[in-house]
Amino acid sequence: MKKVLIISEKNEARSQMAEKWLSYYGRKHLEVYSAGVSKGTISVLAQKAMAEAVMDIPEYRSKRLSDLKIDCFDYVLCFDKDFSKKLPEFKGKPEIKIFDVPNPANVKGEEKVKLQAYYVVCNVIDDACFVFVQERFQIVS
Repeated sequence: MKKVLIISEKNEARSQMAEKWLSYYGRKHLEVYSAGVSKGTISVLAQKAMAEAVMDIPEYRSKRLSDLKIDCFDYVLCFDKDFSKKLPEFKGKPEIKIFDVPNPANVKGEEKVKLQAYYVVCNVIDDACFVFVQERFQIVS
């Protein structure tokens, strides 16, 4: 099994979504972890968007990178292009993949508008995770 880390600044939404999607698509090939440089609070809107996609994450908790008991990964994924410029150094030579996915927390407006942004991000991350696993493990032939 290959080990993959999804890293973010606070581990509140996009990285949590990606952890669930990668765990689903890569279940026979990947051990998936997500963590932030600092610890935040899981976004309720991220949970709602994932539940709508039938991928519940209510049991997920925000974690710091220093909380993980593993420090060597085959892959490191980041879904925040701005944060990717501040990535820490990693042991070994993991393949690092950066995705430019907007932060839905930055959307202003009523909850319905904000939730729509989380739905969009959920779908973008779903697609990115599927392609990532497909390209490496050909899960669909």
